[in-house]
Amino acid sequence: MTPQQSAEQLIRAELRLLRDQVKGVHGSMVATSDGFMVAEDIPDLEPTRIAAIIATTLGLARQATEATGRGRFRETLTRGSDGYLAVFAIGEKAVVAVLGGDDMNVGMLHYQIRDLNKRIAHHMEQAVRSRKFLAPEDL
Repeated sequence: MTPQQSAEQLIRAELRLLRDQVKGVHGSMVATSDGFMVAEDIPDLEPTRIAAIIATTLGLARQATEATGRGRFRETLTRGSDGYLAVFAIGEKAVVAVLGGDDMNVGMLHYQIRDLNKRIAHHMEQAVRSRKFLAPEDL
């Protein structure tokens, strides 16, 4: 991370790249597991409200995964009448949410998300080390 680039800027650039790489992605965001927004690339929606809803989705999905003996939560995909909401864990303390239309290429999203999550986790870790972002307990 250069002095000119904050972790938020680097993560936002990663989210824009995801929108460019996966057909049908309308936007995405990264939030902490307790609902605080880290970075977003979601046009036309209130990101702080979405961050809180995503944290709730994460909490419920984690409980469902554990209660059914499926191990640690990794992802959930919800399909509505107008498209998709995909939620992916980034470790234990953060989450990425992806909003897509009916035409979203879900297979390509799954292909891209693993590397994206690793890069975002790295940016967040670097920010914590440089004390320019979240506190260590937030990761």
